[in-house]
Amino acid sequence: MMNLIVRGIGAAPLVVLLALCADRPAVSRPLTSVDDWLGLWRGTYVCGQGVTGLSLTVKRSGEGEVAAVFSFFAVPENPEVPAGEFDMTGRPGPQGNHLRLFPHAWTNAPPRFVMVGLDGDYDEASGEYSGRVRGPACTGFVLRRDLIA
Repeated sequence: MMNLIVRGIGAAPLVVLLALCADRPAVSRPLTSVDDWLGLWRGTYVCGQGVTGLSLTVKRSGEGEVAAVFSFFAVPENPEVPAGEFDMTGRPGPQGNHLRLFPHAWTNAPPRFVMVGLDGDYDEASGEYSGRVRGPACTGFVLRRDLIA
Protein backbone atom coordinates (compact mmCIF):
# COMPACT_ATOMS: atom_id res chain seq x y z
CA MET A 1 0.00 0.00 0.00
CA MET A 2 2.79 2.45 0.88
CA ASN A 3 4.54 1.81 -2.46
CA LEU A 4 1.40 2.64 -4.39
CA ILE A 5 0.95 5.94 -2.52
CA VAL A 6 4.59 6.98 -2.98
CA ARG A 7 4.52 6.18 -6.69
CA GLY A 8 1.25 8.03 -7.11
CA ILE A 9 2.37 11.33 -5.57
CA GLY A 10 6.07 11.57 -6.34
CA ALA A 11 9.16 11.94 -4.18
CA ALA A 12 7.81 14.53 -1.72
CA PRO A 13 6.70 11.90 0.82
CA LEU A 14 10.25 10.54 0.91
CA VAL A 15 11.59 13.96 1.91
CA VAL A 16 8.94 14.26 4.63
CA LEU A 17 9.72 10.73 5.84
CA LEU A 18 13.44 11.55 6.03
CA ALA A 19 12.70 14.77 7.92
CA LEU A 20 10.53 12.89 10.41
CA CYS A 21 13.31 10.36 11.00
CA ALA A 22 16.12 12.92 11.36
CA ASP A 23 15.85 12.99 15.15
CA ARG A 24 15.95 9.21 15.52
CA PRO A 25 19.11 7.73 17.07
CA ALA A 26 21.87 6.70 14.72
CA VAL A 27 23.05 4.09 17.20
CA SER A 28 20.51 1.49 18.24
CA ARG A 29 22.94 -0.91 19.87
CA PRO A 30 24.55 -0.93 23.30
CA LEU A 31 27.39 1.51 23.96
CA THR A 32 29.98 -0.86 25.39
CA SER A 33 33.37 0.65 24.55
CA VAL A 34 35.05 4.02 24.88
CA ASP A 35 34.78 4.51 21.11
CA ASP A 36 30.98 4.13 21.27
CA TRP A 37 30.73 7.24 23.48
CA LEU A 38 32.99 9.54 21.45
CA GLY A 39 31.52 12.63 19.84
CA LEU A 40 29.32 15.59 20.59
CA TRP A 41 26.20 15.20 22.73
CA ARG A 42 23.69 18.08 23.10
CA GLY A 43 20.75 18.71 25.37
CA THR A 44 19.91 20.24 28.74
CA TYR A 45 20.45 19.77 32.44
CA VAL A 46 18.77 21.19 35.54
CA CYS A 47 20.46 22.65 38.61
CA GLY A 48 19.74 25.59 40.91
CA GLN A 49 19.90 28.11 38.05
CA GLY A 50 17.13 26.23 36.20
CA VAL A 51 17.14 24.49 32.85
CA THR A 52 20.47 25.05 31.11
CA GLY A 53 21.84 24.12 27.67
CA LEU A 54 24.65 21.56 27.58
CA SER A 55 27.12 20.44 24.95
CA LEU A 56 29.25 17.50 26.01
CA THR A 57 32.24 16.64 23.83
CA VAL A 58 33.60 13.17 24.62
CA LYS A 59 37.10 12.11 23.53
CA ARG A 60 39.39 9.17 24.21
CA SER A 61 41.68 9.79 27.17
CA GLY A 62 43.51 6.54 27.82
CA GLU A 63 42.93 2.83 27.97
CA GLY A 64 39.25 2.45 28.84
CA GLU A 65 38.87 6.10 29.81
CA VAL A 66 37.31 9.22 28.33
CA ALA A 67 37.86 12.94 28.68
CA ALA A 68 34.96 15.30 28.17
CA VAL A 69 34.32 19.01 27.87
CA PHE A 70 31.13 20.16 29.63
CA SER A 71 29.99 23.44 27.99
CA PHE A 72 26.87 25.10 29.36
CA PHE A 73 24.87 28.06 28.11
CA ALA A 74 21.53 29.89 28.22
CA VAL A 75 18.45 28.45 26.54
CA PRO A 76 15.32 30.40 25.46
CA GLU A 77 13.37 29.37 28.55
CA ASN A 78 16.25 30.53 30.83
CA PRO A 79 18.13 33.31 28.99
CA GLU A 80 20.06 34.71 31.99
CA VAL A 81 22.40 31.71 32.42
CA PRO A 82 26.04 32.65 31.73
CA ALA A 83 28.21 30.44 29.55
CA GLY A 84 30.87 28.28 31.16
CA GLU A 85 33.04 25.27 30.50
CA PHE A 86 35.07 22.66 32.37
CA ASP A 87 36.92 19.43 31.69
CA MET A 88 35.75 16.03 32.92
CA THR A 89 37.12 12.50 33.12
CA GLY A 90 35.36 9.17 33.29
CA ARG A 91 34.96 5.62 32.15
CA PRO A 92 32.09 3.64 30.61
CA GLY A 93 30.43 1.05 32.84
CA PRO A 94 31.43 -2.59 32.37
CA GLN A 95 27.90 -3.71 31.41
CA GLY A 96 27.54 -1.09 28.64
CA ASN A 97 25.21 1.87 28.15
CA HIS A 98 26.46 3.55 31.36
CA LEU A 99 28.86 6.48 31.63
CA ARG A 100 29.88 8.33 34.77
CA LEU A 101 31.85 11.56 34.40
CA PHE A 102 33.68 13.47 37.13
CA PRO A 103 34.53 17.20 37.05
CA HIS A 104 38.22 17.94 36.63
CA ALA A 105 39.16 21.58 35.93
CA TRP A 106 37.51 24.84 34.83
CA THR A 107 38.38 26.36 31.46
CA ASN A 108 35.75 29.14 31.77
CA ALA A 109 34.24 29.60 35.24
CA PRO A 110 31.37 32.08 35.66
CA PRO A 111 30.88 33.52 39.18
CA ARG A 112 28.86 31.42 41.67
CA PHE A 113 28.88 28.25 39.54
CA VAL A 114 30.36 24.92 40.59
CA MET A 115 31.50 21.99 38.49
CA VAL A 116 29.16 18.99 38.51
CA GLY A 117 29.37 15.32 37.56
CA LEU A 118 27.15 13.24 35.31
CA ASP A 119 25.98 9.70 36.04
CA GLY A 120 23.72 8.27 33.39
CA ASP A 121 22.68 5.60 30.96
CA TYR A 122 22.20 5.44 27.21
CA ASP A 123 18.73 4.33 26.09
CA GLU A 124 18.92 2.48 22.79
CA ALA A 125 15.24 3.08 21.97
CA SER A 126 15.30 6.87 22.37
CA GLY A 127 18.98 7.52 21.56
CA GLU A 128 19.28 9.56 24.77
CA TYR A 129 22.05 9.60 27.34
CA SER A 130 20.29 10.73 30.53
CA GLY A 131 20.60 10.51 34.26
CA ARG A 132 21.57 12.34 37.40
CA VAL A 133 23.59 15.54 37.65
CA ARG A 134 25.87 15.16 40.66
CA GLY A 135 26.02 18.59 42.26
CA PRO A 136 24.24 20.89 44.71
CA ALA A 137 20.59 21.65 43.88
CA CYS A 138 20.82 19.54 40.70
CA THR A 139 18.46 16.95 39.29
CA GLY A 140 18.89 15.46 35.84
CA PHE A 141 20.16 15.75 32.29
CA VAL A 142 19.12 14.53 28.85
CA LEU A 143 21.53 14.51 25.88
CA ARG A 144 21.38 13.21 22.31
CA ARG A 145 24.33 12.59 20.04
CA ASP A 146 24.84 15.37 17.49
CA LEU A 147 25.14 13.52 14.20
CA ILE A 148 26.25 16.60 12.26
CA ALA A 149 29.38 17.36 14.29
